[in-house]
Amino acid sequence: MIGLAIEAATSHVEVALFRGERVLAHAIEEVGHGHTQRLTPLVGRVLDEAATDAAALGWVAVDLGPGSFTGVRVGIASGEGFALASGARLIGASSLAALAHGTRARRALVVPMVPGGRVDAYAGFFRADSRGLVRLMAAPRVGRLEPLLDAIREAREAAGLEDVVVVGPGAARWQSELEQAFPGATAAAHRFEGLSAIDLAHAAQLERGAAAGLPGAGDPPRPLYVRPAQAEERVRHRALAADRVVFRAFHPDDIPAVVEIEQRTFSDPWTPEFFLGELEQSQVYARVAEREGAIAGYSIAWLGEGGAHLGNIAVDSPHRRLGVGRSLLREVLAESERRGLSSLTLEVRVSNFAAQELYRVHAFRLAGLRRGYYRDTGEDALLMEWRPEYAAVGAPPV
Repeated sequence: MIGLAIEAATSHVEVALFRGERVLAHAIEEVGHGHTQRLTPLVGRVLDEAATDAAALGWVAVDLGPGSFTGVRVGIASGEGFALASGARLIGASSLAALAHGTRARRALVVPMVPGGRVDAYAGFFRADSRGLVRLMAAPRVGRLEPLLDAIREAREAAGLEDVVVVGPGAARWQSELEQAFPGATAAAHRFEGLSAIDLAHAAQLERGAAAGLPGAGDPPRPLYVRPAQAEERVRHRALAADRVVFRAFHPDDIPAVVEIEQRTFSDPWTPEFFLGELEQSQVYARVAEREGAIAGYSIAWLGEGGAHLGNIAVDSPHRRLGVGRSLLREVLAESERRGLSSLTLEVRVSNFAAQELYRVHAFRLAGLRRGYYRDTGEDALLMEWRPEYAAVGAPPV
């Protein structure tokens, strides 16, 4: 089968044509901000070199980001166009996953880095086992050098690993600083010159799903921007300012509505009987959020002496990105502080980037991994912990 890989997430653009695993043609160009003008001619070049027509394509792989907003959007749109015209299957992988799966690391924290502007970089967090199998470890971050060094230290400790391998073009600008912090981390200098269409094609065809930081089989490729566009943020802030949400105690009469949300939200939902049993426990702190006359979200936490655990928090899809989950979480944290508790822990899927970001900006830190915790996908659970002293210092700036 003939396939086309379009790597356009940065100014270093690569296009490659494959028959099976063999590269038929490969074009590389530094396009600056000229993705719109240069990408289609590059695809045409590799098709001409291989004497192949676009109609022969069986799959098209695109980089889902993060990277240049323009590059990611143009790359995905171009891939969609070629796939639609040829009837090919559209597949993809993030720039960070493509880098991570292209390494030869073993027993190491793998940190792929992609430029995020003149002074920032995107950093991903993966772990390689003793066989070299790469799995997703935590949500990506974006920021400057020092906060990212702290994030790498935190992830290394949570994963229980000694070795760190940093790869990708985003690491090239900070090689000496990375080596000082983590000796040997950049020794391979893997893909310092730029992202690779060959790595992208390999990762996009793995079909290992969320546990590996990749799209699930049959899932449509979706862009990964890490930080939302400014216009989206402005709309979101206006919606938050105008919205009205009521928070109150979670009563047994709420269980039917909550279970419906639970079933829409989770692949392993709690049952009505489980919810009822939890509400009968003396140490359970349970809340619901009402918006527009309906239950929009809920939370259940166990607040025992000396420590606490957030067992469940969910927001129904029509009410997401409006601050409901943030407010539910803040209520749990405020109650934990009122009771003088020393910590609050929770588990979250390694692929649930939005939830991890919510917890991180509320001063949760990575605390460990529960390997293979989620049976439906085989994903690890990331253990995160909040402590009053973390909140006093403030959330990490990245």
